[in-house]
Amino acid sequence: MVQRPTMSDLLLSAIFTAFTMVRVLKGRWLHNPQYLASGIVGAIVAALLLHAFWPAADDDLIVGGATGIFGSWAGMAVFDAILGLA
Repeated sequence: MVQRPTMSDLLLSAIFTAFTMVRVLKGRWLHNPQYLASGIVGAIVAALLLHAFWPAADDDLIVGGATGIFGSWAGMAVFDAILGLA
C-alpha cells in the first residue's frame, strides 16, 4: 500500500523551501530574521491556498516546490512593500 503525502508534508516542504529562498535572495538567516518569518508565512499561505483550490496537486513534486518558492518570494515581497509604505 502506497502512502500519499499529507498536508503536513506539504507544509514542511514549504517551510524548508522558505529557508532556502531567504538564503538565496536575502542572505544569512540570522541577519534577516524578519525575511525568514515573512518567507515562512508566505510559503504556508501559498500551500494552504494550493490545498484549498487544487487539492489533487498536493502530492505533486514540481507544483509543491513551485508553491513553496513562489509563496516565500511573495511573502518577502509583501514585507518589502509594507516597509516601503512606512
